[in-house]
Amino acid sequence: MTSTAGTDPSTTDLLPRKRVLGYALGDSANNVAFQMTSLFLMVYMTDIAGVPAAIAGTIYGVTKVWAGFTDLLAGNTVGRQQTRHGRLRPWLMWASPFLVVSLVLLFSTPAGLGPMATVAWILLFDAAFQLFYSFVNIPYGSLSAAMTENSTDRSRLSGARSIASSITGVVLSLVLSPQFEDTTADGIRLTFTLATVVLAAVALVLYWICFRTTREVVPAGSGTLTLRTTLQMVRRNPPLLLLCLGALFLLGGSFTMNAVMMYYARDVVGGAGYFTALFLAQTIGTIGAATLIPAITEKVGKRTGYVVLAVTSVLGLVLIGLTPTGNLTMAMLAFLIYGVGFGGTNALMFSMQADTVDYGEWKTGTRAEGGSYSVLSFVRKTGQGIGGALGGAIIGAFGYVSGGAAQSEQAVQGIKIAAGWAPAVLCLIAAVVVVFYPLGAEEHRRIVEDLRRRRARAALGQSQEGAAVVLSSDGGRLIATRPVVTINELYGSGAAEIGERVAEHLGVPFAGTKFSSEDLERASSNRPRVLAETRTGRTLRWLHTFSWQTVDVNVAAASGDAQVTSRMVQQNTDEVLEHVKATGGVIVGRDATMILGDVQGVIHIRLEGDVEDRVARAAELYRLTPEVAAQRQVREDRMRPRMSRRLMGWDPTDPSRYHLIVDTSQMGEQEIIEEIVAAVQAELGE
Repeated sequence: MTSTAGTDPSTTDLLPRKRVLGYALGDSANNVAFQMTSLFLMVYMTDIAGVPAAIAGTIYGVTKVWAGFTDLLAGNTVGRQQTRHGRLRPWLMWASPFLVVSLVLLFSTPAGLGPMATVAWILLFDAAFQLFYSFVNIPYGSLSAAMTENSTDRSRLSGARSIASSITGVVLSLVLSPQFEDTTADGIRLTFTLATVVLAAVALVLYWICFRTTREVVPAGSGTLTLRTTLQMVRRNPPLLLLCLGALFLLGGSFTMNAVMMYYARDVVGGAGYFTALFLAQTIGTIGAATLIPAITEKVGKRTGYVVLAVTSVLGLVLIGLTPTGNLTMAMLAFLIYGVGFGGTNALMFSMQADTVDYGEWKTGTRAEGGSYSVLSFVRKTGQGIGGALGGAIIGAFGYVSGGAAQSEQAVQGIKIAAGWAPAVLCLIAAVVVVFYPLGAEEHRRIVEDLRRRRARAALGQSQEGAAVVLSSDGGRLIATRPVVTINELYGSGAAEIGERVAEHLGVPFAGTKFSSEDLERASSNRPRVLAETRTGRTLRWLHTFSWQTVDVNVAAASGDAQVTSRMVQQNTDEVLEHVKATGGVIVGRDATMILGDVQGVIHIRLEGDVEDRVARAAELYRLTPEVAAQRQVREDRMRPRMSRRLMGWDPTDPSRYHLIVDTSQMGEQEIIEEIVAAVQAELGE
């Protein structure tokens, strides 16, 4: 039994449901604030505050770009001060009162103000809102990593947050969209202000619940990323630059449409109340796309998937532009298609951003997850600002009348252009940009493999004189001076037994596979929640993801959190290097073939055989029934290669990886051992 004495139970057991729910409610509060400004601020400015559309778009654009800078400011501020409540949670209470007050004031422009004063009022309080939103949202977004190191828990938090965000958007549209049905009604300003006050109070309560129910248990990391190192990293990272350029156009297109979506619902589809139907259709499309991302990634790759989904967005936006006035059915279909396209590209964007971190480390030697993300976040905010400004400028140029009971045919056409045609052009440009994104699946695989080798070289290069693996005299190569053998097998080929006897003949230590057949068998249980209740169970739950009879993909719920996976990979690498660097050795599995692939003198063996022979051998060796042995053969031949591909970025079935590929159905065990020993002795010149 594994001892958990002295450990915080919050880090060893699944998070209680109340903490997951409390965290999700924090994003509900965020979206009460964020979606009010993203979806309704433009129409509030034009139809209630009386600001001309072009000026309203300019305000929208300026404050969104400002929000990119405030994100950078908040990112370099929050988390530095440790309090009895943690480093991040206190910001939810410190900044949220200022956030909701600025939100209420933003949507409470006094009726008696002149045009310039009205613009100044909205600009001032929108800028204040964006500042305080950054100081709430940045610590909130970082909180999940501080709540748990458990990859399963982090997936639960992410999923709960996503669901809460979607539900909040739909509820918010139900509450607010009717307010814009008749913006000339008496008392509309007061009505809208009171509605905002109620929503702000709800958000404040939700922030308080989030603060009370969450806990920070993961210690802060060391090191600070400066703006200078971030810019240096970006300059030498073409994949990140192209991804950011694509994001600029993609988010520009999305927020051009978002800024005028209420006008579209009211003046094209036929009523402000239809806004909820359109928003719901888009949300369904977005959620549906998210479920397809793993399969798309596996089948066509991220780059191609991004381009195809961006073109899908273009199709949906073109349909939005073509929808005849009053046709709700066609509009909902168009928004559904757009939701699939934008939701998919948005999800792939963050997955591709993680790949650019690997490229940055490969190119510069510095790994900068935070720097890469902050740059992409800044560009996204800039794109949002450009999109909002463009939407306001377009409808203003086509004669939109602020607060008008009805719009001219020309103004309606301008709304269609701003909601459909202009965003379609921007999304098409985003697709073209990403066509040139240089980091395809094969390129990324090679980069990851090279990084693994570099780390192995660095670790082995520190070995003392007389070690089994040393640097060559010119420092250019790693050379094995004592026997080192890696063995990879198809289940039942006898690697453990053969490996042990080879180690005896060579006089070196032996190491078997990290995960036994029993581990994989238990992990394939259909009871993953039960498996996750203990520390050992969490490992088995992680293994469970490799047993799925689906395409082999890097699913978020499967691979969990990048930090946890990275640590597991590093631990395995360290164990392999530690095993061989002093005395040499024979290692079965553990991805040692890839880890030691750059070391001259290491012999790599692959054992295969006919299925029937392997099943019979396994049944005899491990005293299993033929049925159980056959089940293990199917399971392990599927799971172990998946683990190698997902974690270490290599394909163990690639014959070019091995010096010898032995068919154990055709050769006896003693003959195989003698051949391997002879190969090692020949390589070492013995």
